[in-house]
Amino acid sequence: MAYLSNEARRQSIIEAAIDVIATEGLERATTRRIAERAEAPLGSLHYCFRNKEELIHLVAEAAATRLSASFDDVDPSRGMEATIRDSIAAMWDWVRSDVGHQLAQMELGLWRIRKGGPPEEVYRMWDRFGGDLLHQTLEEAARLDGIEPAISIDEIVRFINHRFDGFAYEYAASLDEVACQRQADLLADAMVLLALPGKRRPATKRPASTKRPAPRKRPARART
Repeated sequence: MAYLSNEARRQSIIEAAIDVIATEGLERATTRRIAERAEAPLGSLHYCFRNKEELIHLVAEAAATRLSASFDDVDPSRGMEATIRDSIAAMWDWVRSDVGHQLAQMELGLWRIRKGGPPEEVYRMWDRFGGDLLHQTLEEAARLDGIEPAISIDEIVRFINHRFDGFAYEYAASLDEVACQRQADLLADAMVLLALPGKRRPATKRPASTKRPAPRKRPARART
């Protein structure tokens, strides 16, 4: 077994946890199964993480970090319309960049809902997965443009977040990038039209569906 630094070992275990959760579900993501997937001694999990809940939290944080990186090129100074379109494009890039991460996030989202608690606290789980980033960029774009959108930024953010929940399921099931890209274009057009009623730029026309010559693969389910 090759030597890994503590940080490298932690990262390999986090990636293994994402893979196990995506392919087998959260209930089957035992520390033993995760250690096997990471090709690490079981004791290393207990050395690197306080408990399984900390590991699950870090799996979610890894997804949030990737989403934040997708927003690096979103520039609010380009104006409100461009920021809406660029933000939706950034979220779509995040969804299609790693199907396994999306499947793991679906599992963790359902786990958080089942765990329960005050509704406002449960709903805040979306803040890290688009809510905060969208609020920040859209509020700054509106300020720089000196405009008040026709619908509130809170409503814009909620609408986009809800649609991307559906996107994650649709893309994980179909792996059809062209059809999902078309939906992202239509979502951007709809949000621009709702927030800035005077704008009527149509989305680029694309076929509603397409053959997938080289679809992204879902994570392979491990043999038991």
